[in-house]
Amino acid sequence: MPKRFISRFFLSLGIVFFVGILISDSFRKELANLVAPFLDPLAEALPVYQVILVLAIITASYSTLIQKFTVDTKKLKEIQKKVMEFQKEYMEATKQDNKFKLKQMEEQKAEIQQMQSEMMGMQFKPMFYTMVVTLPIFMWLYALTKSENMVITVPFSGQIHIADPVLFFPWWIVWYLLCSIAVGQIIRKLAKM
Repeated sequence: MPKRFISRFFLSLGIVFFVGILISDSFRKELANLVAPFLDPLAEALPVYQVILVLAIITASYSTLIQKFTVDTKKLKEIQKKVMEFQKEYMEATKQDNKFKLKQMEEQKAEIQQMQSEMMGMQFKPMFYTMVVTLPIFMWLYALTKSENMVITVPFSGQIHIADPVLFFPWWIVWYLLCSIAVGQIIRKLAKM
């Protein structure tokens, strides 16, 4: 019972955080203020690109671990395989205009749709857990970008503000994503996921 309650609490909290940042600027500020006592000393001690790297390592680590312990990867892979096989068969039957095969497959369609829903649920659940920590960190980083002195030197561009766009996104988000993806892949290999 307590495990289920804790699970639902953090799932609900993740959803509240997600909805809150979408609709309220003051909510975003409060989330940033929530983690500021922990992250402000980090920003004072390290250059901003290193701060983002450290935060990317932290978020990639806990999100990978959450995924490892909340998703039945064996079952997820089985479902993905069945769905892909069905879709491939369905496409072939459609190309060949095999009405008999298509009629048979229509009977399986409801089961496949249920599997797809289950698969999406398995993938979304860890996302809302990770939002509990990730969104406050992102809101803090976003607040940090409002500072005028957040200028760094980057290859090919020289000095830029961390909020300057790179490929349509602010530099800090691009840097965070690159670091997070790289670290996440390493952690996934180590965790044998």
